[in-house]
Parts: sequence; C-alpha cells; structure tokens
Amino acid sequence: MGCFLNCVRFHVSSTVTDKPKSKVGSLTDSGVTCYSWDDLEAITSNFSRLIGSGGYSSIYMARLSGSDKGALKVHVSSHRLYQIFKVELQILLHLQHPYIVKLLGYFDDSEENGSLLLEYLPQGNLQEKLHSKSKQVLPWRNRITIAFQLIQAIEHIHEKCSPQIVHGDIKSSNVLLDKDFNCKLCDFGSAKVGFSSMVQPPTMSPRSKQVMMVGSPGYTDPHYLRTGVASKKMDIYGFGVVVLELVSGKEAVSAEGGKMLVHTAAPLLHEILDSNVDVAEDNVRRFLDPRLLKDSIDIDEVKTMLSVAALCIRSPPSLRPSASQVAETLVQKIPSLSFLGCGKGV
Repeated sequence: MGCFLNCVRFHVSSTVTDKPKSKVGSLTDSGVTCYSWDDLEAITSNFSRLIGSGGYSSIYMARLSGSDKGALKVHVSSHRLYQIFKVELQILLHLQHPYIVKLLGYFDDSEENGSLLLEYLPQGNLQEKLHSKSKQVLPWRNRITIAFQLIQAIEHIHEKCSPQIVHGDIKSSNVLLDKDFNCKLCDFGSAKVGFSSMVQPPTMSPRSKQVMMVGSPGYTDPHYLRTGVASKKMDIYGFGVVVLELVSGKEAVSAEGGKMLVHTAAPLLHEILDSNVDVAEDNVRRFLDPRLLKDSIDIDEVKTMLSVAALCIRSPPSLRPSASQVAETLVQKIPSLSFLGCGKGV
C-alpha cells in the first residue's frame, strides 16, 4: 500500500562531518551551508538570543553576512529526536517553493545532535498574529491570501514534488509570515514520505504495543486518531481548521473551556453544506472575527472560506477535496486573489 520513510532514499550530497572549508560553514552541492558547532556559536553570538521554543527544539537568532538574519532551530539532544531532525533535514534539502520555509544551512554530528538554519521571518507565526492581544489586526485581504498560499504549499508537497510528502502537522503555529505577511509553511519533523496518498502507520514497538501519533490538539484528523493511518487528507483537515481560525479569529482549542473550534463551527458548517438552506448573513457575521466587522468585507468571500473549511473537515476523509481542488475553488470564487498577485502557477 503506501510507503513510510524507510521506502524512500534521499541522498545528502556532502559529508556532514567534514570540516568547514570557508570562514563560517561550507557550501554543499545542494546550495545550503554545512556548519560546525563552532560556526553556530559564532553566528548566534554563543546562542545569546532565544526567539522561540517548542517541545523538542529551541530557536535562536543568527546573524549572517551583512544584515541578513536566520533562525537557528536546535533540536534537543537525544537519539529519537535526532531521527526527527534527520527527517526534516532530508525533506527541506529537496524542497523549494515560495510558500515553504527555506533551509539555509544545517549542523549534523551524525549521532544525536542536529540543527537547522532557516530563513528568518520577522512577522512570526500565524497563531501569534491571529490570537495575540495586540492592537494590530490581520486584515481580511491578508487572511484570504494566506489561506491561498498555504494550500499552494500543501498542493506542492502532495502533488508536485517527488517523492510526495504528507506534512502531518498543519496548524497556524506552523505557518510563518514574512515582512509582507506572505505564508511560509514550516516544521516537517512529523512528515511522512511516499508516493501514494496513504501512508502506513509506523511499526508498533514490541514493548509499548502503541503507535506514536503525530499532530496537534484541535487540528488532528479524527480518522487518523481512530486508525493511526496517515494520509494527505489529514493535511487537508488541518488546513480546514486553519481556515476556520482565519475567519473567526478563534483558537483551534479554546484556552478557557477547551472546546474545539470544529465543534463550535459545526452547526454553521452544516448549513453551509446544505444546498437546500439559504444561510443567513447574520449567522455568518456572528462567526466572523468581531475585529473585522468594522471593515467592509464581501460576505460571499466569507461564505466561500467557510464552505472550503466545511469540505476539508468532512468525514470520511474520501469526501474531502484534494489540495489542487481547494486552490482552484479559492481562485475561482474569490476573484480578488488574482488581483492581489496570488494567481495560480507559482
């Protein structure tokens, strides 16, 4: 059936234990720089500025040549997490797309320590932009543009690169924003690689008898939680949740009551999908981020975004559209996307 990572052979074109040939790092055939640990200490001023952290990594500001900046992602030292690092490294070495974060360099001790130097995105991630208490509100134009750019990134990894990739953890905190609020999909540590839409679950540990699941609360496909079988449609589900966040301004899981956004939105989404029901504009406006109500927004665009979200989170997964179908729907039903310089074909 589908393939998991051990079905695929990537070839890293340089020996990562080689000493750097230039002052800071050595350029590999793949166009990224292989760094030594001393190099990393130099470009981060001895890891002096922490700009982000996760469960398995810390991110530091890096100063490159001139005024250029980078974000150094340092993985926690362990054999298991080193394997996650290797997955992400091998994928990013072969991915080039305007809406996927760019790999600038890496450090790999070939044992249990690894770091990724990524392009620095000054606007942070989408989750912060949508849910922080900042007075700066992400405009509607930017929100529909981000949705369209994100689905193009997903379309690329699902349908246009070889071998094809399932990201496995599509969520708003994995969508970075550049200075112009363009989308950059990041964090491929949970990704699965194979040539079909289905990816078999990893082999169960003889001791635990459990499959290690991937994903994040509020974004994870219920079908995947039930079966442990990952597929492209789990990425589509995560995208649908992100679209609901973009429309509503609400978090995927409520910080107060712990209620999931997909459950809160369910009644309205059922109306949207029911061709026999004329959805009241007031119902749509009640779901819309209240910070956007002061702006002049085309309510049909909001309905289109909600319709796309509803289709993306449908069960069973076979009823969900492909990434290319979603992209086509958005550009056809939200004509302003083409005027915003977001036309298809990137």
